[in-house]
Amino acid sequence: MRRGKRRQRTRGRGLVSSLGIILWLIIPVFLVPPAMPPSRAATLEEKQREAERIRARIKALEEESRRLADEYNAVLTEYEVVRTQAEENRRQLEKAQKDYLRARDLLQRRIRSMYMEGETSTLEVFLESTSLDDLLSRYNFFSSIGIRDRRIMMEAKRLRDEIQQRQAELERQKRRQEELLAELGAKRASLEASLQEQQKLLDSVSQEILQLVAQMAAGETGRSVSIKDFIFPVAGPCTFSNDWHAPRRGHLHQGNDIFAPMGTPCVACVSGTVTQLQGGNAGLYIRLSGDDGNVYYYMHLQRFGASGHVSAGTVIGYVGDTGNAQGGPPHLHFEIRPGGGSPINPYPILLAAYRVYTR
Repeated sequence: MRRGKRRQRTRGRGLVSSLGIILWLIIPVFLVPPAMPPSRAATLEEKQREAERIRARIKALEEESRRLADEYNAVLTEYEVVRTQAEENRRQLEKAQKDYLRARDLLQRRIRSMYMEGETSTLEVFLESTSLDDLLSRYNFFSSIGIRDRRIMMEAKRLRDEIQQRQAELERQKRRQEELLAELGAKRASLEASLQEQQKLLDSVSQEILQLVAQMAAGETGRSVSIKDFIFPVAGPCTFSNDWHAPRRGHLHQGNDIFAPMGTPCVACVSGTVTQLQGGNAGLYIRLSGDDGNVYYYMHLQRFGASGHVSAGTVIGYVGDTGNAQGGPPHLHFEIRPGGGSPINPYPILLAAYRVYTR
């Protein structure tokens, strides 16, 4: 019996000892305070830093896009000037060529008359010449003919020289046009890439970060989404410059071009009635008869949005390149016609309403 009790006491002491070891291992774990979740302030601070980084990148891309838009418009303006000069030069060249043919026919008739009248000394000069250009270059010929014939020859010589000069100038203008077309293609590609990069950046960022970015933008610029009742007409990454009255084919530019990626939404800048139209240089376009009494035009659309009476901010179309915008970067041609009359320069209004970030 004693031996059995000793075994029980021994097992009891062993069990207590084991429990003590286990408790010694476990208790410190419970004594260590649990890790606290990251504070809300720290999370917000991280989001703000991310928003600042995104904001800085957006600003850099916007500045790049604005610079490229200015460069594109400058090259386009020069191209239109050179093209207009070349067309006028071509018309003048054709006129000079027709006048020269008339002068040459008159000269040939005078040669026949000289032959019939026996003016041998003058006729000999004609016969010694290898061509009309050779004849026009002979000084002794001008000293041997009468005043009337001299005038005919002088006019023919003037026309010949004018034709040569205009042909040389036309060749130079053609070469310059080709250079400008190549430059326009490169500028277009760079501008589109910059705008698309903005769109990709915005698409990759969470809505919460974008809201912080928008708040920062509003704080920096002091601008809200709308200026009174006017809302910027393109809702997405875009850029524009003051290209009002820049030379265009056969006319002066009557609005501003707002460059944006193909398919970017266009919204009603004011509440009003939308009429969807199509044709001519404008391609697909919209006439927005504003409730404010003014008329707004949206041209070169890819496709239409809402029609009828709409509120400001409603999507009424999408940026495209229809009409005579084909071959250039997608853009919205935007016009303002106060009271439905003659257009005014929309740039100051667009600049005031421009949002750093639109969605």
